[in-house]
Amino acid sequence: MLSWSRLSVRTRAAIGAALASALAFSLATLCVSRAVRDPWLAAARAKAQQQAVNLNDAVKDGQLRHSADPYCYLLFLQDGTLAASDWQLGDYAAESPQAFSALLPYPQDVGLGTEQFVTVTLPPSLHHRQGYESGPDLHGRSVTLLKRVTDQGTTRSLAELTGRQGLAPQRATVYVLASPVDADAASAQVTQLLGWYLTPAATAFVALMAWLVTGLALRPVESIRRRMAAIRDGAFHERVPVPPARDGIARLAVTTNATLDRLEHALDEQRRLVADASHELRSPLAALRSTLEVAVRHPGTADWPAVAAGALTDTERLQDLADDLLLTARIEGAPDGPRTTVDLHDLVAEQLAERGHTDPHLAFTAELAPAVVAGSELLLARAVRNLLDNAVRHARTRVAATLVQDERHAVLTITDDGPGIPPADRDRVFDRFVRLDTDRNRGTGGAGLGLALVRTIARALGGTATAEEPADLPGARLVVTLPIARP
Repeated sequence: MLSWSRLSVRTRAAIGAALASALAFSLATLCVSRAVRDPWLAAARAKAQQQAVNLNDAVKDGQLRHSADPYCYLLFLQDGTLAASDWQLGDYAAESPQAFSALLPYPQDVGLGTEQFVTVTLPPSLHHRQGYESGPDLHGRSVTLLKRVTDQGTTRSLAELTGRQGLAPQRATVYVLASPVDADAASAQVTQLLGWYLTPAATAFVALMAWLVTGLALRPVESIRRRMAAIRDGAFHERVPVPPARDGIARLAVTTNATLDRLEHALDEQRRLVADASHELRSPLAALRSTLEVAVRHPGTADWPAVAAGALTDTERLQDLADDLLLTARIEGAPDGPRTTVDLHDLVAEQLAERGHTDPHLAFTAELAPAVVAGSELLLARAVRNLLDNAVRHARTRVAATLVQDERHAVLTITDDGPGIPPADRDRVFDRFVRLDTDRNRGTGGAGLGLALVRTIARALGGTATAEEPADLPGARLVVTLPIARP
């Protein structure tokens, strides 16, 4: 037997709809049956009141005029004795003198027309069963009786009605059954119609409709699945169809297309990174190979210390390039790594102090407000170092650093008095392997990964890196915004 989790969505929807409809129709059957029964019981009470009027007339003139419909009654004298009975209630009364001990007559001073409905439980001791023609089967049932006081009967009228002579003139008390047989029959008929015929048919119909409607609703999902299967085979430019309805499936399709956009962009970036890295690696490798080949072919005339120094320089450039590529890949592959709180102002101050010793020809100024950010100290140090490397490489005489903090962000600004960055290139300068001018050549300008790493690190930490219009100094103005650490 299959478990619920292994059933298809359509099957589960059909089963759930069938169970819900079966429960709903069962409750509806009970409610409708009760609603049908109540009017019939009210009609039975009204009929009992009319029959009590007939019995009242019989006490006055001694003649019982039976109505067209059968009914059950008891007639008690003022001393509590059973004077007359009819139909099935008479059968119960004949069974035991105490069968109706709970039914007491009204006192003689009760006002004319006094009546009330009482409920009693009849004994289940009879050995025969009554049918509709002779009255309802009441064995062991709680039934409703109308209790009513009659007009005063004469000795003659009471003798004719009860067969007992010498009774004093008195008023009698009658109990008339509010027959439930019609209400029972109507309720049973409704229950049979709704419970045995309509409920199973409606349950099957609802289950079938749930099966069909679920299949129609899942058609867009199947279209998405087929398109994803095609994309899996390498067609990353394809997109899944978005249904016109703005429901969960449409949102799923939109999210899937957004994911595919990011995937295609990542694949394009990967291809471009591989191509650019191959191009960047080719030049130092070619230069290294050429230098070594020339020295090997002419070993007697080669300046081997110079050859070794040049080879070491090219090897260092290759190592720096490989380190930058590995760091870029690591940051882009796992941007949500473990983070700590970092005092960014101390980090910038240390880097500036180090630059003051290594680059004495430049003036370094700083305005650093305390700022604590969440991130990796190694990554933040690399980002600050790359910003300062870029500024030192292009500055003529001065490099300035400012750090401010507001309620949500810490903003680090590095400016220099160099040639600056043209407005059209201020976003492109953060792309990988981008060089803008002759100062960014392979000999002095690096591989073009410095600012790309800055933006990658800033985004990985939830911030931004931009190039803005210079304000105090005429050169480049690079701004990194990072979220501050929350307590």
